[in-house]
Amino acid sequence: MDSLLDAALRYARRGVPVFPLHTPAGPGGCSCANDGCPSPGKHPRVRHGVHDASTEPRAIRAWWRRWPLANIGLATGVVMDVCDLDTEDGLSAVRRLITTTGPTVRSGHGWHLWFAPTGHGNRTGLVPGVDWRGKGGSIVAPPSRHPSGRRYAFARPWDDRPLPSCPPELLRLVAPPARLEPVTTAPLSDPRRYAQAAVDGEVDRVLRAPRPGWKGGRRTPGGRNSALNAAAFRLGQLAAVGELDPATVWTRLTEAALATGLSPQETRRTIESGWRAGLRRPRETAGGGGG
Repeated sequence: MDSLLDAALRYARRGVPVFPLHTPAGPGGCSCANDGCPSPGKHPRVRHGVHDASTEPRAIRAWWRRWPLANIGLATGVVMDVCDLDTEDGLSAVRRLITTTGPTVRSGHGWHLWFAPTGHGNRTGLVPGVDWRGKGGSIVAPPSRHPSGRRYAFARPWDDRPLPSCPPELLRLVAPPARLEPVTTAPLSDPRRYAQAAVDGEVDRVLRAPRPGWKGGRRTPGGRNSALNAAAFRLGQLAAVGELDPATVWTRLTEAALATGLSPQETRRTIESGWRAGLRRPRETAGGGGG
């Protein structure tokens, strides 16, 4: 097996921007030393996450000299997009839609299917257990170590053939709607369906939030933190009237925020702040706000 540095350099030579991730440490632990880390071994070591990703060998060597056991993060949407299957049910659902002969990675508890870039961004919950990593997203790459102890590994290799295009059946799920309706309008008659739509919409907003960049020679912070705070606030308002499962909401918001490059610490603080504010201002929903 190649060293982590050798693998990172090989990805970079093929044009994939690379950045270092933290490393699992013991049962449920993480090299970030944050008790209760929500994403051990999967979040960035560098300040701006995927936005610091590079194909420059000098930068990559410097990172892995500093952190020789760092897991490998790859920016998606540049050379490849990835269909992230977290569960066997998700794998079965995608297999019913498509077949693919492209690179396939065995992750800790699921699979990554690699496709040519679609131009679309990140999407969560295409079907249960299936997410999409596109423009602005990232994945953990072989031979990184999963918290389970398993190594990420190619079950079907990435060879010299062009990556396959995303099949139309899957692309229909990946492509965003022409217009994202605010979750506060046109409530659904079924409160549970309304709540699910609210969570999906807020997660989508977080994933679409502007990223940090440069303007007039100065770095702009982007809108990820504000979008996350607003999403947590609005969903907290629904949780206050019993429409949402808090654990599910926090998990999905955390996953979306980490995918945009926010740190676990900032993610937790921001969700907590917005959530508490939302709980103090309950919102009437499709369910009528209770009896």
